[in-house]
Amino acid sequence: VACPRAGGVYYWDYTTASDRAKAIKDLDNANLAPTVGLQVLVSDIDRHIIVLGADPIDTSINARSDVLDPLLIAWCDQENPLDWEPKITNTAGSLRASVGSGIIGGLRARQETLIWTDAALYSLQFVGSPYTFGLTLINEGVSLIGPNAAINAPSGVYWMDRKGFYRYTGSIEPVPSSVHSYVFDDLNEAQSFQIFGFLNKQFDEVGWFYCSGSSESIGIPGLPIPSNTIDRYVTYNYVENTWAIGKLSRTAWLDEGLVSYPRAAGGDGDNYYLYKQETGNDDDGSPMDNVYLESGDFDLDEGEEVQFIRRMIPDVRFTGSGGSDQTLNVVLKTRNYPAESLTTESTSAFTASTTVVEMRARARQAVLRFE
Repeated sequence: VACPRAGGVYYWDYTTASDRAKAIKDLDNANLAPTVGLQVLVSDIDRHIIVLGADPIDTSINARSDVLDPLLIAWCDQENPLDWEPKITNTAGSLRASVGSGIIGGLRARQETLIWTDAALYSLQFVGSPYTFGLTLINEGVSLIGPNAAINAPSGVYWMDRKGFYRYTGSIEPVPSSVHSYVFDDLNEAQSFQIFGFLNKQFDEVGWFYCSGSSESIGIPGLPIPSNTIDRYVTYNYVENTWAIGKLSRTAWLDEGLVSYPRAAGGDGDNYYLYKQETGNDDDGSPMDNVYLESGDFDLDEGEEVQFIRRMIPDVRFTGSGGSDQTLNVVLKTRNYPAESLTTESTSAFTASTTVVEMRARARQAVLRFE
């Protein structure tokens, strides 16, 4: 089942793979199936098709209205995608959310379906006959920045709102972020519906790909990616409670499980590809250019004390086929005041056999970059 946002609800039968998907309302024996919707999903154990933002049934003519109701939740008879007419002999039905002006998105979670409007979070749970589903308001004042900005993870459901990140484990809690200003101060809100959440279970991470407010060249030198194309990501390690940011253009993601490595789609604005993520040590056979890891500022006693840096002891495992020729640079940068620009103190190369890197710096704050 599939539903382009504010479009029709479609059904594709894999046993007749050569046939195109068809609108459910046009299938043989379809009965009062929605003609339009915002999103479609399938409930967990009971296996009902659920349409968020369906068009209601006009009882005066016993037909769908063909007009989208952005708060209406409709579902079919259990394991029967054709019958959508509520009867005492089936489990089809509908409910309407009361808080907000429209449903942003939904996500199937453990024994419930989470549904976000633009002003609240609801839980849709199977309750059995005669009501089939019950709709519970979890909290007002939270929303979802885009229809695909929520993701299931082993430690709960994570999502991105317009001004923060949240986690749901039966109750809602904000997830404090050390990169909050970096993300939300440079976010293209006009393209918020492109934002999508992803899980990288191998590294205990959830994350979000999004469009920044700037238009910077990533990928092809000299070819700026338009600001309406995804160009950034932010990740959260839910085990170590750490954040990371980066530049990458991806428009879809499937974590490992069904496949051995994550799969992602993305491109440079003109060309798009399917990628096998998290495998190999180079850029698809070519060296990686302008790739580095940089820490945030670190200090002593909230910056009250001046720190002296004299050496770094490498603890790095080199992989790949470069052998003893593989080299990393460590760049040491410092500053003494928050508004001061970073000054590069030293750039030192080291290999797998380097035991110590000598460096000298004196400052209140420092940054390390590995490249």
